[in-house]
Amino acid sequence: MPGTAHDNEPGRLTGDAAVVRDAFEQLPVMLMALDGPDHRLAAVNAAYRAFTGRSGVIGVAYRDAFPELAGQQVYELFDRVYASGEAETGTEWRARVDLGPRGVREIFTDFTVSPRRAADGSVNGLLIMATDVTGRVTEQRAARRRAADAERRNPASRGIVAELQEALLPTALPVLPRARIAARYLVAGQEQAAGGDWFDAIPLAGGGVALVVGDVVGHGVAASAAMGQLRAVLAELLAAEQDLGQVLRRTDAFAARMPSLRAATFALVVLDPASGTLRYTTCGHPPPLVIGVDGTARYLAGTGTGPLGTGSPPVLASDTLAPGELVLLYSDGLIERPNRTIAEGMAELAAVAADAAANRSLAPLVIEQSEDPATAERVCQLSVELLTRTGHADDITALAAQWLAAPVPALHLSLPSERASLTTARDAFADWLSRLDATADDADALHLAMVELFTNAIEHAYPREAPGTIELDATLEADGSVACRVTDHGAWRPPDPADGDHGHGLMVAGHVVDKLLVSHPGGTAPGGTTVTLWHRLRRPAVLASGPGGHVADPAEPPFTVDTSVAAGATARAQVGGTVDITTADMLARRLLSVSRGGTVPLVADLTGVTQLASAGVRALYQVSEQLAAHGQALTLVTAAGSAAHLVLDLVRLDHVTGEAGA
Repeated sequence: MPGTAHDNEPGRLTGDAAVVRDAFEQLPVMLMALDGPDHRLAAVNAAYRAFTGRSGVIGVAYRDAFPELAGQQVYELFDRVYASGEAETGTEWRARVDLGPRGVREIFTDFTVSPRRAADGSVNGLLIMATDVTGRVTEQRAARRRAADAERRNPASRGIVAELQEALLPTALPVLPRARIAARYLVAGQEQAAGGDWFDAIPLAGGGVALVVGDVVGHGVAASAAMGQLRAVLAELLAAEQDLGQVLRRTDAFAARMPSLRAATFALVVLDPASGTLRYTTCGHPPPLVIGVDGTARYLAGTGTGPLGTGSPPVLASDTLAPGELVLLYSDGLIERPNRTIAEGMAELAAVAADAAANRSLAPLVIEQSEDPATAERVCQLSVELLTRTGHADDITALAAQWLAAPVPALHLSLPSERASLTTARDAFADWLSRLDATADDADALHLAMVELFTNAIEHAYPREAPGTIELDATLEADGSVACRVTDHGAWRPPDPADGDHGHGLMVAGHVVDKLLVSHPGGTAPGGTTVTLWHRLRRPAVLASGPGGHVADPAEPPFTVDTSVAAGATARAQVGGTVDITTADMLARRLLSVSRGGTVPLVADLTGVTQLASAGVRALYQVSEQLAAHGQALTLVTAAGSAAHLVLDLVRLDHVTGEAGA
């Protein structure tokens, strides 16, 4: 028959229909075909069904079949390919997907989304091919962590632009009572393209904070150096000059005199945390984005000012944040992306940032201090991650500040002067500090100092037969400093100079914080003592070269003394966790036990100790004296730069550095 050859053409080209279907079903990659503009599932293979744990979805719109993907830019990708008729690929895209019996899990996939076409060439659906690369990404992230550790140990191995960026950009942000600030800086994929973007957050006299994101023309070392100059000059002017207009005029004049800074752009926002008011300018830079607590978003009106040094005088404008609202500053790399106009890029940024603020999108990676990042962290991380997954040629910057409806309440405790109270105070203070989300170094310093002050009050404020109360107060002040006060109502007893293994607590506390003051409101007679410490807090600004960023610190390990490592003529013990007044006695007993009452030499490995309080120092002195009485030696091993290393240096207790397990 005349039509037979034509009717059999698909079979002649592709093979038997049953074989084609069988091959489609058995291919190890995930395959899916979607129909129409609402992307209804038309075909899925066994690999896709097995991976997602879903069946019975044929004919269902993709949004209904996978509702958990809302806010993860997957639907938008499908819409874009369907509308443009051009395929798009993704590499190592992160998503949270409901995998049926395995629950909601974080996965990474490589994929291609291609248009399906009707006989007339029009797009009538999509074809998706995907591969699960979660295992590969997990290994890569571990390798990046190892590489970052190696770079810290051997800075000479890093490129000069990367070194300049790390040296010139802020690695920490201020912590303020009414403003939560976060930043994320993603280095360009190629080193020669990096260097021009920058950001800063500068506390001002009176409690305000200046937020700035800018871009210096050019790339590489020259742009990095120019960026450092501009950042330093602007920070100095903001600190010295109260008139913001004068700051901008002088910055513009400085840029006009420096060829390397001419035509640099930046957006500057000064937030008054007391009222939520904003004063800002956009010098040739995209306008800041304001995001509401309900996920609405609006761009601030541009001030019409041109880039620095181009003869366009800076203009200031004003706006106001409502409680809980957030202002986002960003580099143009977030909105200037392939196949999108600036207007489309700004609309996409607003949608992604609003979804992140309202917690409607992909859950953030745990990259910073908290496992449940606050709004500012979510917006910065997810805006950068979701909008750069198709690649980026330039540095990417996001800086956000949320005006808090209320500051973190002050901490106040009144506890009996007994050892058990230290645990209560430690836990409450640690919980309070976690709400501020300071860096690990600041939190550790404050925690150590508070423990020393509280322990000192427990041991010295009251006679044993007449205990009293100890008060702990902590507040975050307007300049971002924690003020912590430990007050007792007993009698002050100066330390006995002859008691060499006592009296280290105040010295240790004073060394790890910015300032410490001892006062006696009632004089040195009974009437009480107040010890106050101040320490300015910082939060980490995430500087990253990939999606991994910085990894959160592990949970605090428990106190342990492992004596199973003892062997031969020398006793050995490995100590881990916190050594303070609640664990020091146990430490002394275990060390004396393993050293047979001090009759054999002892090596105590302290590389696993996360905090060494003065009570622990006293215990180590006691053990050392017991061994010395029998003519034996105590060797203490610490990790270089660790808390134990610092404290033993301060109290002049001999120790050696070594690796964990030495």
